[in-house]
This record gives sequence, structure tokens and C-alpha cells, in this order.
Amino acid sequence: MSPDRIRQETTTVDDAGFEHPAETSIVDAMVRFEERYGGLFYSARGGNPDEYGLDGVPSAHWTSHGWAFPGILDGPGTVRVDVLADGRTAIPVPGSAHRVLNSSVEQRLEADALLASVYRWPHLVLRTTTGLGVAPRVAEEHLPPRVPEATGPADTWWFDGRWAFHLELYSWWTPRTLRDTWIVRCFARDGAGLDRAESALRAAVPALTTAPFDWCSLCGRALDAGRSCSPVLPSAER
Repeated sequence: MSPDRIRQETTTVDDAGFEHPAETSIVDAMVRFEERYGGLFYSARGGNPDEYGLDGVPSAHWTSHGWAFPGILDGPGTVRVDVLADGRTAIPVPGSAHRVLNSSVEQRLEADALLASVYRWPHLVLRTTTGLGVAPRVAEEHLPPRVPEATGPADTWWFDGRWAFHLELYSWWTPRTLRDTWIVRCFARDGAGLDRAESALRAAVPALTTAPFDWCSLCGRALDAGRSCSPVLPSAER
């Protein structure tokens, strides 16, 4: 979408359904976003892709974090992700404030790039719960170095080339529970090292639990309690 079209056509809609010209700050943010990310299309974990860019009539709307616009379609979740004027991303939660997911679009891309590089490694899915809006406490001395460029409000990555650990907010769409659920995955390049990776993770996050029945969204398969995933690699990747 051209900058001229964005500047000329972007509107906001008030509670009565009337359209108004959008503020300059959010229009400028939309232009910057579209020029840099418009048309980006990828799948970090296989399956439905993420899509970036403005679509249809450009519009902005007010959120609990200020002005925002719909700029990203999260493929795996099949949900719209808003981009805030300051570059963070957030998701609308019915009956609650928008939940901020990423500190920037770049951070979101870095996190997805890291996931794309390790999601075929053998991995184990665990989970923990916290108060609403509270991140789990992690004793990071038990884990590889944190990857700051891939870490944001809704996910944290640790990686050293052999092991990878991903803490990801999972239950932001159920605020009525007053609890957040976080998925914690540990990956081991060498499947034989997955037990060591799990031990390190449990030392770092003592409140981890193993669900009696779970679903691995990376592999699209059901898991019994404590069972790891060992994806079958295409021959070219072995």
C-alpha cells in the first residue's frame, strides 16, 4: 500500500460508527510499518503462515495502550495482531485490555527466526501458571545465555547451539481465570541430551508441571504426560 494512499485514506471510527481522519502519529507509524514489512509472509513452524501488511481500507483504532492498527495475521493462532504507534505489538482480548506480545516487530521476527531454526529438534513441552500479567521467575544460571533480541513481554529465549529453551505466554485469551499459563519448551540438538535439558529447565523454573495430556503445536500431535517430541526430519535436513 503506497504512503500516499495511507495518508489520504486512513480513518478512525468512534463509538457511534462515524469515521474521522486519523492522527498524524499513527498514520506515520502505519507508513513506516508498511514500507518495511508490508508483504512479508513466512511460516516459522510449518503450517499456516504469518502475514504482515495493511489490508483493505487502512484504519486505526484506540486501545488501552494508545492508537494501533491491524498489521499482522498470526497464522498459527489465526488471530489479528495489532501494531501500536510505538512499534510494539498487542492482541485484543475480549472484555479486557490489549495484551502486549512483542517489544517491537523486529523482536517478533527474531523470535520466530530462532523458533524456525530449532523446532525440528527433539523437544519437550512443560507449563507453569502465574498471576495475570506476571512473568514466571527463572533462575537463569541453570540455562544457556538469554537471547535479548528474540525476547519480549510474551516470550523469552535462551540458546547456546546445543540447547534452546523457550518460555511463551499461552493463555492470554482467558483473562477470566485470573491466571496466565506459560508453555515452556526445551530443545536438544542431540535427542540424547533432552533429559539433561529437562533437568536444567526444572532447576530454573521449579514450578513447572507436566500436563496429563497435552498438544505439541510445533508437531501437530497429542502427547502423553512427560513424552517428548522427536520430529521426523526430511532427508535433506538429516
